[in-house]
Amino acid sequence: MFECFATAPSGISELLKEELTQLGAENVKAQPRGVTFEGDLELLYRACLWSRLANRFYLTLVDAELKDQDSLPKLVKSINWQQHLSADGSFAVSFSGKGLGIDHTHYGALLIKDGVVDYFNDYFGERPSIDTTHPDIRIHGHLNRNHFTLSLDMTGYSLHQRGYREGHQVDAPLKENVAAAILMRAQWPEIAAEGGTLYDPMCGSATFLIEGAFMASDRAPALAKVNEMAFLHWKGHDAALWEGLVEEAEIRHEKMKGELPAIYGSDISHRSLEVAYDALAAAELDEVVEIKQMSVAQGRRWGDWTPGLVVTNPPYGERLSDETQVKQIYLQLGEFLRNEFQGWQAAVLTCHPELGMYLGIKAKRSHSFNNGAMECKLLRFEVAEKWFRQPALKGGWQLPMQVVETFPDLVESEGAIMVANRIKKNLKRLKSWVKQQQIHAYRVYDADLPEYALAIDFYQTLEQGNWLVINEYAAPKTVNPAKAKKRLYEALAGLDRVFVGDDEVPRTQRVYKVRERQKGSAQYEKQAEEQQFYTIIENGTKIRVNFTDYLDTGIFLDHRSVRQFVADLAKGKSLLNLFCYTATATVEAVVQGCKKSLSLDLSKTYLYWAQHNFWANKISEAQHRLQQEDVLKWLTTESVAPSEQFDVIFLDPPSFSTSKRMDDVLDVQRDHVRLIEQAAALLKPAGTLIFSTNLRKFKLDQAALSERFQLEDLTRKTLPKDFQRNPKIHQVWQIKAK
Repeated sequence: MFECFATAPSGISELLKEELTQLGAENVKAQPRGVTFEGDLELLYRACLWSRLANRFYLTLVDAELKDQDSLPKLVKSINWQQHLSADGSFAVSFSGKGLGIDHTHYGALLIKDGVVDYFNDYFGERPSIDTTHPDIRIHGHLNRNHFTLSLDMTGYSLHQRGYREGHQVDAPLKENVAAAILMRAQWPEIAAEGGTLYDPMCGSATFLIEGAFMASDRAPALAKVNEMAFLHWKGHDAALWEGLVEEAEIRHEKMKGELPAIYGSDISHRSLEVAYDALAAAELDEVVEIKQMSVAQGRRWGDWTPGLVVTNPPYGERLSDETQVKQIYLQLGEFLRNEFQGWQAAVLTCHPELGMYLGIKAKRSHSFNNGAMECKLLRFEVAEKWFRQPALKGGWQLPMQVVETFPDLVESEGAIMVANRIKKNLKRLKSWVKQQQIHAYRVYDADLPEYALAIDFYQTLEQGNWLVINEYAAPKTVNPAKAKKRLYEALAGLDRVFVGDDEVPRTQRVYKVRERQKGSAQYEKQAEEQQFYTIIENGTKIRVNFTDYLDTGIFLDHRSVRQFVADLAKGKSLLNLFCYTATATVEAVVQGCKKSLSLDLSKTYLYWAQHNFWANKISEAQHRLQQEDVLKWLTTESVAPSEQFDVIFLDPPSFSTSKRMDDVLDVQRDHVRLIEQAAALLKPAGTLIFSTNLRKFKLDQAALSERFQLEDLTRKTLPKDFQRNPKIHQVWQIKAK
């Protein structure tokens, strides 16, 4: 039995472990960058021939701890090298890692070379030569501090090089073994076995199509390069065994290649399709796989296809500099999927997971992958109406802007001028503060003139410039509706006087909503179905916002300082975020050094949104968990016998909430003492609870809490400058156990 190691791209080790186990390997263990396993020579040969996922296979010769640098060449010399190499043969050495004062790979390789040469000089009086191009064996050493591993490279080249793409330069190519892993994650082998269709609408050089065909036709991925394996000149090589395995692979492929399912591809780029045609021909698939030139915008299926898998790797920022164009591609791809592929499975690889929201379909699973140096996510979808988040036509929020355009004289009205002047004054007062604090979203007007009852928030997005979100406070019944409408239109018209130049906000990017007290499920109901998400920066963190679909945008601007305070408390510590909404407080805390977090909310929609905030900031969901829970019920159970305690807890419940999925109705004034006591039970002994509420008439029951807790009112300290004219916007307390 040999001890072996297979290397693989990041994110593929677990799949490679399954693959090697199926091939017959024993004691298989996944590592961060590969898999260790044991097997005989036949198993090792079979793995080199059949692995769709590995980069290289190594046969381990030494795995030991070294005392010092001098012991390295001595250990190498102690190996029986005549089992592997003839004295008149040739070898090459590579080295990675560092330790024992060995900081350069060239020096490490030199020490290994000296050990091999000393062995042959002592036993035979002659030594093999160095040949870096075509050696008889390739030796690789790896040193991690004092732990040394020496191996024979059995393949000599990275197995992702199947042979069908050689000689072609392709922009941002997808590595073949990564493509194979994606197809496995997307369950293509199972879909193919049932006769399903494979289609890539942005096929590029056809990597998915070729790898998918190889799987479906039972073709060994290394079959075209069986004469290039590094072990062919190794003294331990068994030529008859290898030739028998190659012959078996050829027979298996010949038996299955006539049973291929339908495989199609398309791409807008003529140049990419030329490369794809050549690759398909080299893989002997040019008469099997059908490709055509077509964009996803004009996309239509061109045949009666059996439902199967749509898999693709759309362009991203590194390939297309125009970010707006990339988002447009995702919107078009989503429309194509919804219109043409209902009943199919879909898998989309992206290095910017937040772009997945533009597809208009909710992902049911995601997987992390690395394509070269790029960290990517594979988003998997079931193309079914129940998962659609379909962009709808623009809704009634545009109507006030249309009225302003219909009556241009409103811009010159006294009311419009008054509102404009007040906003200009506010902007002037905030200008230096906004610049110094690097604030990209803030309130510029909040019913400063009582008869013009609007709250206006300015957002500077990374994708599409400036936006305004205009909330009209619903007028009391005592106010004449006609007079209230006239004042609204005057205020909106006044915006044309203010937002020009660097602060220009096009009318199409001014979103109008009516804000009134929400009851029951109405507080969560959608206002529209635009599905347009944008990114802002707050406290050095990327936050995803939506201006049209809900009453709120995904972030409460008045809590900006609260989030910063929580993030400062949670640096290097653990955080529990209760009623987390879109988890903005968690994301900011993690970006600023929070080590571990748990964020709870009942809404799947907001947790999905929170997940995209995580992806936008490349946050690992291993240490930072999002969990759907009825928080009231969860706290009642968990506070009795906590399974986990936290350094910092952020408790920001809604003022009033009810849901069919909740077992109780939440009234923050009535329930806050119970909530605080239950949450505090989950604190570590020196932990801190931050309690916040936006209920304007809220009164903390200090008499009920002060015996057990130290209470500090942080309301003034956490009131940002843009909300200081409205000091009742929120109330915040810091709570610690006495």
